[in-house]
Amino acid sequence: MTNIKNLIKNTADKLICSDAPETDAYELVKYVFGLSKNDILISPERELDKNKLNRFDALVEKRAGGYPLQYIIGEWDFYGYTFKVNEGVLIPRPETEQIVYEANKFLKNKKNAVVFDLCTGSGCIGLSVAANNPQCKVYLFDISPAALDCSRENTALLSLENVTVLDCDIFSGFNGNLPLPDVILSNPPYVTEEEFVSLQREIFFEPKEAIVAEGDGLCFYRAICEKWLPKLKNGGFYMLESGEGQPESICSIIEDIKGFSFEIQPDLYGVDRFVSGTKE
Repeated sequence: MTNIKNLIKNTADKLICSDAPETDAYELVKYVFGLSKNDILISPERELDKNKLNRFDALVEKRAGGYPLQYIIGEWDFYGYTFKVNEGVLIPRPETEQIVYEANKFLKNKKNAVVFDLCTGSGCIGLSVAANNPQCKVYLFDISPAALDCSRENTALLSLENVTVLDCDIFSGFNGNLPLPDVILSNPPYVTEEEFVSLQREIFFEPKEAIVAEGDGLCFYRAICEKWLPKLKNGGFYMLESGEGQPESICSIIEDIKGFSFEIQPDLYGVDRFVSGTKE
C-alpha cells in the first residue's frame, strides 16, 4: 500500500528536472486522489486508493516530460482566485499579479470606471480587477478563440456580472462603439523568435501566439501605444508587462506619442518588467 507522505516523496524524486519537484508532487497527489491541503497535513500516513495509481503514474510521466503542471490539473491560482487554464492560454505567472495590485490602487474609491485588459488570455488580469472592483466595468480583449472561450468560462466561474469579453484584433485599434477607458492593462506577446527557441521546455507547450511577437518583439506595444493609449481618459492609468530589456524601448514609444507619464517598475525578482503611467 502507498501512503500520502511516501508517494509525494517518491514522486518528487522522479521530477528532479522540475523547478519545484516537491510542489509538483504535492499538487499531483491532491489532484488525482481528490485531497485537500488539510487532508495531506492532518493524515500524511493515509493509504491511497490503489485503483488511481496507474492514472497518477501516467501524469507523473507526462510532467517529467516537461508538460506543465497547470495544464495537467486544468487550473491555477492567481491573485487569490482560481482560474481554468488549458493549452489555448498562457499560464498565469505570479509576477503578473503586480499589474492587478497597481490597478486596484488606482481604482480605489473610483465609481463606474472602465478597464481594458488587452490580450487577456485566460482573463486572469482583468477578471481579478473586476472581482476586486465590482463598481467598475471591465472589458477583456483577445483574438484567439481558445482564449475567448477560456476567459468567458472564468468569468462565469467567478460569477462576475461587470465583465464583457470581446473578440478583437489589437492591431485593428480602438472600436468607436466602446466607452473610453480609465485604465488600460496588458501582458501581450513580447518574445522574439530568436529568444523563443532558448526558453525552458515547459514554454513550448503553451500557445506560441501568446508568447512570440514578430520582429523585435515590440509590435504589440507599438499598436497599444499608438492605437489604444490615446483613447485613455485624461488622468487615466495604464500598465504593461514586458520582457527583460524591453521597458526602456517601450518608454521611448510612449514618449513619442506625447501626453503620457511613464515609469519602469521591477518584478518580484528585481527584473525591470513593467511600464506604467498616466495620461496627463
